[in-house]
Amino acid sequence: MSADQLAALASGPLPSGVPADESRRSLHRDLYLDTPEGSLRRRGIVCRMRVGADGRSSMLLRIAGSNGAPPTRVSAATRSSEVADAIASGNAVVHRLRGIVDPELLQVQLDLQVDRLTRPVARDWLRRPRLAVHLDRVSVRRGGKDNVTNAASFFQMCAHRLRGDGSELDALERALEQEHGLRPSTVATHERAELAVKWARLEDVPRGAGYSDSVLRASIDRDGDPAPEFINPELSLLAFQHRVLSLAEDPATPVRERLRFLSIVSANVDEFFMVRLARLSAFGGAPEEPSDDGLTPAEQLAEIGWSVAAIALRESRCLRECYDALAARGIHIRSWGDLSDTQREMLRGRFRTEIQPLLTPFAMTLSPGHPLPRLSHLSLSLAIVLRNRAGGPPRFAELELPASVPRFFNVTEGQEHVFVALEDVVRGNLDAIYPADVGVEQSYVFRVTRTAELALDEATADDLLDEVERATAARGQGMVVRLEVDRGMPPVLRALLLEDVRREHIGLEAPCLVNDVDEVEGLVDLRGLMELELPVDPSASYPRLESRRPFADASSTGSAFDAIGSGDVLVHHPFDSFSDTVVRFLHEAARDPAVVAIKITLYRVGNPSPVADALLEAARQGKAVTVFIELKARFDEEINVGWARALEAAGGHVVRGLVGFKNHAKVALVIRRESAGLRRYVHIGTGNYNARSGEQYTDLSFFTTDDAIASDVADLFNELTGMSEPPRRRSRALIVAPHHLLPVMLEHIDREAAHARAGREARISAKLNGLSDPDIVRALYRASRDGVEINLVVRGICTLRPHVAGRSDRISVESVVGRFLEHSRIYRFANGGDPRYFIGSADLRPRNLRRRVELLVPIVNRDHRRLLDSILELYTADPTAWELQADGSYAPRSGRGRAAQAVLSHQL
Repeated sequence: MSADQLAALASGPLPSGVPADESRRSLHRDLYLDTPEGSLRRRGIVCRMRVGADGRSSMLLRIAGSNGAPPTRVSAATRSSEVADAIASGNAVVHRLRGIVDPELLQVQLDLQVDRLTRPVARDWLRRPRLAVHLDRVSVRRGGKDNVTNAASFFQMCAHRLRGDGSELDALERALEQEHGLRPSTVATHERAELAVKWARLEDVPRGAGYSDSVLRASIDRDGDPAPEFINPELSLLAFQHRVLSLAEDPATPVRERLRFLSIVSANVDEFFMVRLARLSAFGGAPEEPSDDGLTPAEQLAEIGWSVAAIALRESRCLRECYDALAARGIHIRSWGDLSDTQREMLRGRFRTEIQPLLTPFAMTLSPGHPLPRLSHLSLSLAIVLRNRAGGPPRFAELELPASVPRFFNVTEGQEHVFVALEDVVRGNLDAIYPADVGVEQSYVFRVTRTAELALDEATADDLLDEVERATAARGQGMVVRLEVDRGMPPVLRALLLEDVRREHIGLEAPCLVNDVDEVEGLVDLRGLMELELPVDPSASYPRLESRRPFADASSTGSAFDAIGSGDVLVHHPFDSFSDTVVRFLHEAARDPAVVAIKITLYRVGNPSPVADALLEAARQGKAVTVFIELKARFDEEINVGWARALEAAGGHVVRGLVGFKNHAKVALVIRRESAGLRRYVHIGTGNYNARSGEQYTDLSFFTTDDAIASDVADLFNELTGMSEPPRRRSRALIVAPHHLLPVMLEHIDREAAHARAGREARISAKLNGLSDPDIVRALYRASRDGVEINLVVRGICTLRPHVAGRSDRISVESVVGRFLEHSRIYRFANGGDPRYFIGSADLRPRNLRRRVELLVPIVNRDHRRLLDSILELYTADPTAWELQADGSYAPRSGRGRAAQAVLSHQL
């Protein structure tokens, strides 16, 4: 069958009025197994392993009958989605196979990625469907090392009788042949797939055709090859989104927080396309984290597509579950057709006054007088099907929805809270836009994502601030990297939108990156869920965290300077209040007459910002305020430009950036005149000077008056303000990137290896956000081989492959996701019994070690070290953590007990 036929049968009525429900989508892989010699095939035996997107898997054995007898079928669930593990663990299929071949000789011969739409058909009086109709898009690849670009695709439909006498199945078969020309196929799916691979086309399938939505691949060893040295960084980053999504899927998560996590994942995937996917394209240059992961560029893009499709599928299912949870609380998100007359009339009035004046439809036509409109970046739009009421062919239009109006409209009546999405309000009122003789037949939501990296000319710009401001204004004008559409959008509209995207590339050297659409089931752009103004209900959110106030408890006056002057202070946010420590420190500095100077680095300060307000107040009072504000902090450029201008206007001294580098260090220096002379107070953090993230992220802050550290910080600021290049001076106590951090970290890792070889205590423990620098990863591999025990808690991207025999046997990697975003960086080296501890802003990624100014500070106080040890131990043993496997997948722990964040919150 063709793609058009599949789309019509998936969204429209079935032939001859056969009653059918709306389709539900699922993704799975079918792995057909055989020996290299084809032993099963020669005997007429088919062995298939099915792996669902949810990780559940099963095996099926089909043995052809003799002398016209029906085939024998044996099926069983498996304990693992890995072929080798599933066979080793044993089941009914494996036991039956042992009498035919050695199951351990089986290899994947065909790999089918199946995107399935299932429609229940012909329900009986108990509302049970008599038939199940499956509409499949199948993407095929051979086992082994064939390049993914040699894959083929085809479309198929199959129907199964669930109950009844089969008359409905016969009627459906006749109707399909009469109305669509579709006849039953005598070719089995796996045989059809073999032909598709052999000829790269079958019936209506074009060569190399693919589609954007496919299943997340389970990891299978290919021909027994050794595991590649690194895990693919892009897939690792997407795996983090899968873990965050698991929080949204958990019914134990409060429903408002489930919606927040859905919104976060949606925004993160948008950023992935805007930034990272662009770098993988033909015009985007080198990827941020190059690695030897064994994937060709085409395979990498295919894997990314499968992972993103699985995220989208899980998001759609999770959103439906969240809607059900909201409905149980009397909160409903409804479409236009489900509203009462009163609610519709209310929305018509708001449409006329708040929405309609902002709408401008554009014809979608190739007429020279109406060029196809340029599709706006991340804006929701409607593709509309129109037809003159007097008859004639359909016409098409595109209508961009205004971003300045709410995403959801509240039409609550009585005790029931009802919300309607903006796109449904507009759909319900499209007749008001067009003349009376034009009818609106259908409308479908779509959204375009474009590249969003700034095109900066740092080397020749007269003023970096003006250059960043110019480039920021042009953001959203880049190449299209994704086109999302309503799943039910008909092929002709999809083709028009794709043609619009392709026409943008006429006359350009850059190739078009979008060859197909990404289908979305349900709400398009889940970022808007954060705009739902739900009624106040404490049980729908996490309980309020009553953070400690270390400075108030540390001195009789409650002064930050008295607390820090009495001894070093190490605090753990948000369990220790960010506002009552970092913000308080800076506000006291702004108002204290004894403070004469403040120096600080700002990366993501936010808006509004109590930190920036404190600096403005200090500058207006005549204090010497020096601010290094990183104008190139991605997606915060506009905010930072505004603060830079405001600080300069208030009399502050602003350093705007370094050409070719970013300043990611989190450090502040306050100079105070005291009775004994000038005294320097230092703050070094793992997180930004941002009050909002200070409440939502776990971070560490270190305050000190130590002379060696204060001198190093003073030297750092002198280099940052007095030179136009990154700092080069080797510090006495601090470790500073980009010139010294990488060699010092490698030195510490190699020293642990030397301790292990000598039989001394050797262990590396770390908690960080990302690990992908190839030199660091290889050093950790060497240390593992030499006997160093290495325990890593890596929140996000990790290219290190643990648990590989002879390479990383002694390395474990865990990832923790929870209420708060894990953001602190801690490094501990056992050092033969004389341990070394560091905290700071740096992850172990190429950008942190080689292209940024970063800062680590040693922690020497025994109490502070005990705090860091307790944090590392809590997270390493967290029963809710995800463990990174040798194949690059993450497995949730099955232990019992409270999560690390819950323990830390309970200690309050």
